[in-house]
Amino acid sequence: LITSAVSLALTGSTLALAKVSAEEASKLGNSLTPMGAEKAGNADGSIPAWTGGMQTNAPAGYTPGEVHVNPFTDEQPLFVIDASNYKEHSDKLNPGAIALLEKYPETFKMPIYKTHRSYSAPQKVYDNAAKNAVNAEMTAGGSGIASAHGAAPFPIPQNGLEVLWNHNLRYNGVGALKNFRAYTVFENGQINVGGGKAWEDYPFYADKYSAENMTVNFFNIMLQYDQPTRRKGEMILVRDPINQSESPRQAWQYIPGQRRVRRAPTIAFDTPNAQFSGQSTYDDAYMFNGSPERYNWKLIGKQEMYIPYNNYAFAKSAMEAAAAKEPERFATINHPKTDDERYELHRVWVIEAELKDNKRHVYAKRRFYVDEDSWIIVANENYDARGELWRTGFAHIYHLYDSNVTALRAYWQADMLNGAWYVNDVDMKPTKIYEGEGDKFYTPQSVRKLSRR
Repeated sequence: LITSAVSLALTGSTLALAKVSAEEASKLGNSLTPMGAEKAGNADGSIPAWTGGMQTNAPAGYTPGEVHVNPFTDEQPLFVIDASNYKEHSDKLNPGAIALLEKYPETFKMPIYKTHRSYSAPQKVYDNAAKNAVNAEMTAGGSGIASAHGAAPFPIPQNGLEVLWNHNLRYNGVGALKNFRAYTVFENGQINVGGGKAWEDYPFYADKYSAENMTVNFFNIMLQYDQPTRRKGEMILVRDPINQSESPRQAWQYIPGQRRVRRAPTIAFDTPNAQFSGQSTYDDAYMFNGSPERYNWKLIGKQEMYIPYNNYAFAKSAMEAAAAKEPERFATINHPKTDDERYELHRVWVIEAELKDNKRHVYAKRRFYVDEDSWIIVANENYDARGELWRTGFAHIYHLYDSNVTALRAYWQADMLNGAWYVNDVDMKPTKIYEGEGDKFYTPQSVRKLSRR
């Protein structure tokens, strides 16, 4: 059952005034969390009140830099949703989950655990969210952001685009270093392996910038592949400007056989990502990334839904399997092995994207489910031009208590037409959250330098 936290007049709108009044913004930290979620729990208590989140409270036995210890290791599932009982819970399942339960009745299951609202962020992020609420604006018809810095720009969103921008600009720290694997699994059991190293910077959160001079890129990534063997040494650099209408995504690619760095304008939108044998588009990364310009965005409302949450056990088992070069331990046919999965009941914002008449994309319609606490897209559905559900998936999230960051890792998407699926960003070792490499690192010159190593 979907309800809306905004007026019905805004529910179907594409754009509305971004700023809220000081009176409305005063709800942040009171009836709302500092990031804009409902602070109270639900009526029956199955969703608890937010009381500050996990913050930096590491459980006993955790060693900094090592695999994150599961704080909830003693908990058992409250129940398991499968093909035999999913109709009893259908009001709290998205269409993608129902489709998976119906298509794979023998193997797809959803273990449901007690809900923990573990999300938290540093105080300065909360302070910035309060400022953004009364100042932030969308520009260029929704393809850019102005007068915002250091937090979700629209903690009290008025339309679908604002919710999407909150995901694009979610808190990830200032920089991250990831050693990752990616797998594409086909119905015949074949597993294609990809991955390497990724340096990411989020200048939107850097202290040297402010809402007044936030005219730089909001996201930079340098990728260096070591798998599969044919891509070893290949590099990709992507820079996302804060206003994608005035300055579109900038991308470069280095291919060892060509021995030169070249511009790569097609690394965006619905270009197939070579890492996944045609099973994913570039804007599928992180569930969605890049410019929203090809779609009309609609805010459907908010609902209670079972979503992946506090996925420490899955992250650990996937990491161990990747390190052992045995992905089949969790990357089973059609979807991930469900033994170590954990789903919890949370409230999500629901937004929908309809392809504009004058634009093209392989997905004619997309629906995203955004966790109200973290602003992370945790589930999606992508539809083809016939209106058929094509691809659907989930993102695993858990709180990195050593850095006070809630991370989106090991996100996956199943192809409902051909039975294949892929998972991206499976950590080989724990993500390093740090101050990042800085703007000068994310240049074509750096690509050349790294390619010689």
